[in-house]
Amino acid sequence: MTSRHPSDFDLLEIPELFASASCRDLIAELRHSPATPALTYGQSQTPLVAATIRNVTRLLAAAETIRSVQSRLIKAKAQLEQHFGIGLGDCEEPQFLCYRTGDFFVAHQDGNTGLVRMESDRLRRISISLFLNAQSGEPAEGSFCGGSLVFSDWRSGATRELKAVAGTLVAFRSELTHEVTPVTYGERYSIVTWFAGGTESSPVAS
Repeated sequence: MTSRHPSDFDLLEIPELFASASCRDLIAELRHSPATPALTYGQSQTPLVAATIRNVTRLLAAAETIRSVQSRLIKAKAQLEQHFGIGLGDCEEPQFLCYRTGDFFVAHQDGNTGLVRMESDRLRRISISLFLNAQSGEPAEGSFCGGSLVFSDWRSGATRELKAVAGTLVAFRSELTHEVTPVTYGERYSIVTWFAGGTESSPVAS
């Protein structure tokens, strides 16, 4: 099942792409995986650790886990193509992320804007964020507070804040401005990746 919201932002949410048990198993594995600071891409050709821009840990999952997750994401490609009305190509290797208390990612775009100097920037068309655990208003075991995924449009001043639901995939055009607000409690686990563009297809009738 998919849901489409009438708003200023063209988002696609696919609930329960991963079952709750699968999310818990992934988090259990990631807690014991090697970790490294996530890199930031900007006007330099070389990615950097820039904690004032992107302060989050990247977890290095096992190769089998990466292949399994990537396969599941690729199966959702037809739904993405139908919603966004474009043909899509390959899916980049997923990044497994953990935002701990105080971690954040400032407002940015992922690609298709010319603002980021990396080879994949010109190819990225659809960004994917998959929540592995839930966001809550009050501290609770297994959940996190803060850490909202927020979309914004500088032209209209509009914003949209999404509450994380474990197992839900959120897809959006890579040029859409978005951020992750600081986590105030717990650990926020997520998977991010990007689909390259393919040939244009006819828009889907609503």
